[in-house]
Amino acid sequence: MRLHPMRPGTRRPWKPVVAATLLTLLAGATAACGSDGGDEAAIAKAADAAKARLADNPALAELVEAAKKEGALNLNWGFDGRDTGKVLIDMFKKAYGLDIKVTLTPNQNQPGNAAKLSQEYKAKSPASTDAYVGSPELVLGLGPENDDVLEKVDWASFAPWTKGLASDNGAALTFVDLIPGFTYNTTQLPENEVPATAQDVLKVTKPVASTPYAAQFNVLATDEIMGPDKLRTYLRNYKAAGFLGCGELNRIASGEFAAMWISCGKNIAEVFAAQGAPLKTAVLKDAGITSTRYVAVPKHAQHPNAAKLWVTWLLTPEAQKIVFEHDFADNTRIPGSRTAQQFAEYEAQGVKFTRVDYEFALSHPKVYNPKFKGELVKLLTVK
Repeated sequence: MRLHPMRPGTRRPWKPVVAATLLTLLAGATAACGSDGGDEAAIAKAADAAKARLADNPALAELVEAAKKEGALNLNWGFDGRDTGKVLIDMFKKAYGLDIKVTLTPNQNQPGNAAKLSQEYKAKSPASTDAYVGSPELVLGLGPENDDVLEKVDWASFAPWTKGLASDNGAALTFVDLIPGFTYNTTQLPENEVPATAQDVLKVTKPVASTPYAAQFNVLATDEIMGPDKLRTYLRNYKAAGFLGCGELNRIASGEFAAMWISCGKNIAEVFAAQGAPLKTAVLKDAGITSTRYVAVPKHAQHPNAAKLWVTWLLTPEAQKIVFEHDFADNTRIPGSRTAQQFAEYEAQGVKFTRVDYEFALSHPKVYNPKFKGELVKLLTVK
């Protein structure tokens, strides 16, 4: 269960509560979330922007007509904000004048979705999702270097605004960039106890949780950060107090744990904080990571034209604005990115970042080796 953001101006106070009361609060807060007038105005502006793009782009117009003929779009996707998917889909349909059935199945299990797509492709079955969103490692696994599930596309030929946003092989487009870090409960850890480096985390005496799959720890094994041997030593000394999924920050907010290291993205804590949860994320100076989420279209998509139209539209300025307003993250490669501004501010404070993208995963096979990752999980979870 995840907490979702309220619209600006509707913050409600967060109080640590027992489990039953917490569940009631979360359910009520989720039910109260919804689109506001700002979203409606953005939808109208998106339609105007799309008309301007279509005016001198026959290839895009042809794709729109092909999507209309397909009549549907199936998405097994997860967003960090409750309303993000609905608002984006409404904008997308309005922008291109689409009267198609879009089925959104909320699903943040990116590894599970990737495995399912691969199995379906090998079995010559239709894809369960027409478009995929996932981490560099997962997209690489589906890419031409491995399972070869993803369609190589000349994205810029019909969506020129995506120029420079595709992986080198054309299999995927960058979508948003996340900044993992040390996410903590501000009522549990005062500012003077918040770690500034990865080594400082070992000094925190209050309970710190991790993901059970050692998310991002393998990145620390690169020579530019710790290297494999120092990381092994680090994990032997780091004693996680428990294990959470990326979106289970309600357990940090309630005080069950004081913090989470390495969290999957500071934006997720900001989604919670928008409802008043006492959460913040520290980006550690010697362990800065920016992790890219990619979007792609599988070769066996049931509605490939609608899928290509969808994923390229997500990279338009109007769509990126909505993504940030609801999910607190956007694409740092697109002019005007607010995540890029945050990135620059952290660098000015002395944070050294490693950009984890498709090309990074491709060029660092050792840190993504299943045997090595399994070793890290064991070091983290078995003490």
